Amino acid sequence: MGKKERLRWQHFLPLFLLVLPLHVFARQNADETPPAQAPAEPSSQSAPPADQGQPKDGEPKGDQPKGAQPEDDSAGKPPVAQSPPQNTSDAPKKEATKSEPVSLSYSLTNTYSVTLPLEWAANTKSEIPPPAPLTPYAPPFHLSGNLVLENLQRGGILQFASSDNPFIGHDAYWLDTQMHSPTGSGMSLLDFFFYYFFPPSDACMHQVLTTYAPASRVSPDDSDSPGYLQVYYSCPLSDTLSDFYSTQISAGITFQHTDNGTRVLAPIGDFYVAPMEQFESSGITFFVFEAQGMNSVTSDAARRFHLPANSQGGQPDFFWAIACTSPFPFVADSGRKDAPILHVAYARLGVDADARAEFMNILREIRTH
Repeated sequence: MGKKERLRWQHFLPLFLLVLPLHVFARQNADETPPAQAPAEPSSQSAPPADQGQPKDGEPKGDQPKGAQPEDDSAGKPPVAQSPPQNTSDAPKKEATKSEPVSLSYSLTNTYSVTLPLEWAANTKSEIPPPAPLTPYAPPFHLSGNLVLENLQRGGILQFASSDNPFIGHDAYWLDTQMHSPTGSGMSLLDFFFYYFFPPSDACMHQVLTTYAPASRVSPDDSDSPGYLQVYYSCPLSDTLSDFYSTQISAGITFQHTDNGTRVLAPIGDFYVAPMEQFESSGITFFVFEAQGMNSVTSDAARRFHLPANSQGGQPDFFWAIACTSPFPFVADSGRKDAPILHVAYARLGVDADARAEFMNILREIRTH
């Protein structure tokens, strides 16, 4: 019996010796640390981590094909740092803000246009100056297409108009001499302002036509001649910006009956007329004139006419420019007989370099088309 058992044990001994090395080899492999490997690149086909063996919400379940992506692949994953979400509701506003225009173009005539900042707003006033009762006494121009704009932030008024050409047969020297002639001569710079760009208000003209004013006599230059009969009308004023500048030019109207007929005189305020300036821009020749007011704005006037807060103590500054495509048509030209003369008038408070620079910049924005 013992021999039989010994033989049986000996019978299994070769098999035991064969299995033992395999067990020891497997155990050694399990105890060894695997070599470091570079992390694998993310892939849509990578197997899930070991700690995610159980399917979670949104992961493939059951017989869902391997590799199919869940509808919400962010479920069950740790949050990832992202840039703050943008408020999409504000995006259209920002885009609209970026696309909002900062300037506006105006067609002045068939020949000229100008681009101005949005601070300039067109006035509803559409009358073509001068006022009808003053037309017979005005300088020899026939204005049309008058465009009036206001900049309430700066207390400024800007005007554009076109006219026929009364300058044929003259030159720049003659033009400068006329603009510096005495007020009431009919062609002085302040006469142009009084009749065409800052004329008496409608209320003033209504008073002239409907009111009897006391007459007076003035002595003529020739002491041997009888005195002239004249009537003065003081203009009522509204609180508009245009009436403010009109009263800076003249606070009333005087009608004077002379041997040569009736004259209209404007009691012009105190002004200094600067020398004429000529320059060319965009193929257009400009002649620029300036009348600097000598009287400062009072606090009462600033309140009454709703002028900007810093206007008290300022002085009114008036500009006028005439322009035409170069060369300026002082000489008759059959090919340019209908070339319109462009007029630009500007008034603002503050006699300084900025006022003139602003006006020059406006002129340089005028283009031909």
